[in-house]
Amino acid sequence: MSKILKAFLMGFISFFLFFAIFEAASENLGDAGEVLAFILMAAYFFFCQFRLSRGNPDANRKDWPVMLALDIIWIALFIGMVLTERREVVIAQGLVILVGCFGATWAGAFAASMKARRKREQI
Repeated sequence: MSKILKAFLMGFISFFLFFAIFEAASENLGDAGEVLAFILMAAYFFFCQFRLSRGNPDANRKDWPVMLALDIIWIALFIGMVLTERREVVIAQGLVILVGCFGATWAGAFAASMKARRKREQI
């Protein structure tokens, strides 16, 4: 299975997984639950991208198709929010979601590239 297809499936699964987590966390913990859910979402995207990019010393610069495939569901969600929601909702939730998934995805690729570079230098 190609990396892009794996990334898309991970992103697709994350959509349903995190809506369930957001719902349960906000219902039981209120605003603190939402913050916790966003942190978990960022950790998920970091770990997924790290696993997809491992062994690639230029992952943070060359794995953009994989990163985009991982985040495409959330990009579509954000576009839908921009088109249908009030500006306050988009800023409060949409931008946090985008920063969380994009930032963590890029950070995962960056960490994988740094690890691959260190490993290559040791050889």
